[in-house]
Amino acid sequence: MKIIIVGLGQVGQMLAEYAAAEGHEVVVIDRDKELVESVTDRFDVSGICGSGASRSVLLEAGADLADIVVALTPTDEVNIMICAVAKKCGACYTAARLYNNEFFEENAYLKNEFKIDAIVNPKWDTALEIARQIGLPGTVKAEAFFGNDAVMLKVGIDRDSFLMGKPLSMIKPHFGVDMLVGIVVRDGKVHIPKGDFMLKEGDSIEIIVPSKHTSQVMMKLGMMRKPVKKVFLVGCGTTGRNLAEMLLKEKKQVIILEKDKKRCIELSTQLPTAEIACGDGIDDNVLLEEGIKSADVCVSITDSDEKNLVISLFAWYCGIKSIITKVDSPSIEHLLTKVSMDITVSPDVISVEKIKRFIKNITVYNDEGNDINRYYQIADGRAEAIEFIAYDNFAKKGIQLKSKDFILKKGIVIAAIIRDGEMFIPDGSSDIRPGDHVIVIAAKDNNLNTINDIISR
Repeated sequence: MKIIIVGLGQVGQMLAEYAAAEGHEVVVIDRDKELVESVTDRFDVSGICGSGASRSVLLEAGADLADIVVALTPTDEVNIMICAVAKKCGACYTAARLYNNEFFEENAYLKNEFKIDAIVNPKWDTALEIARQIGLPGTVKAEAFFGNDAVMLKVGIDRDSFLMGKPLSMIKPHFGVDMLVGIVVRDGKVHIPKGDFMLKEGDSIEIIVPSKHTSQVMMKLGMMRKPVKKVFLVGCGTTGRNLAEMLLKEKKQVIILEKDKKRCIELSTQLPTAEIACGDGIDDNVLLEEGIKSADVCVSITDSDEKNLVISLFAWYCGIKSIITKVDSPSIEHLLTKVSMDITVSPDVISVEKIKRFIKNITVYNDEGNDINRYYQIADGRAEAIEFIAYDNFAKKGIQLKSKDFILKKGIVIAAIIRDGEMFIPDGSSDIRPGDHVIVIAAKDNNLNTINDIISR
């Protein structure tokens, strides 16, 4: 595919590297000539120096023949304009990064009026990512699974785990909620397990569970000793406000420490049920006075990686069980995970991953002869989660999954069904009906194009 990337900040550069490595034809655009030359020297991409909002520059880059144009400049209005102009030029799909919450709240309007196919909002997406990780230990990673109604938990099996030595068919009743072990990684090899699969020490598993049951599953696993009640939030810009609103809706106690007095006044109006204190988050006396030691979770999301690191280290010293650190530099995030600094979150990495999924989905859409609605790479790209729409021509419609007449191909599991807008994890008594959205997990390069391809002939 031909991909045009406008804006060569950190996200633009990371995306250019990925798209080039995937074999796409990539053209980058930026006003900074030295930056364009640097990126074209390092990666197999072409470059143009100029404004990506200019019709002539976009046409010079080949927007009339482009499959995707991605707008990543620092200005929301410019990114919206780039998408609109690119579509006028003939680009098939566009994606924009928008920071402003007001624009993001008008998502549907912008997509319709300015022909934007995908919108990434780092401040909202980062808040949502942090909210998913609240209360989880660093050894567990929670990722969105086809929207926000379900998550995929990545968990390691150690010798003390009650899961060890048990077949998967015995596990679900123990949890008492909908859940499914969709992936097992053993000795570097990915398995799509069935009910008789036995878990062993050293396995890494990926559990699909409805978001509302995440805490219950973690407590059953012995990885969450008590529900999270109090969250200590240091730094409260737009990301912090988004996160605080999410936590307050979940009835959690939120303590906010913000250095800017004017911002504190704004927050006291916007978040009347939160406890807001004005002070410097890298002052240990202030942290102690505001009660950091009594918090279940500490989240440091100031605009400085160095400050966030210092705050998180002090929270660790205070004995906080769950610590989440926002870092803007992917290299620092990688370093922190090496020293077990619990959970780190990088807005740029989150944005890149969302755009990568968008590109991958477009790649799948452009393949002829498939009925794939959405597509995710999972297990570090070694397996796939694919969403099909079940039509009237589905060969096994209305037949229970446990029936001898419903046999899946080897290496495939039905992970979830979305019916009338509600997602559930099926069991043997479930069936697939016309109109259902069916999510299956399969090994990579499985050659599944339609829902009928999951059935063993």
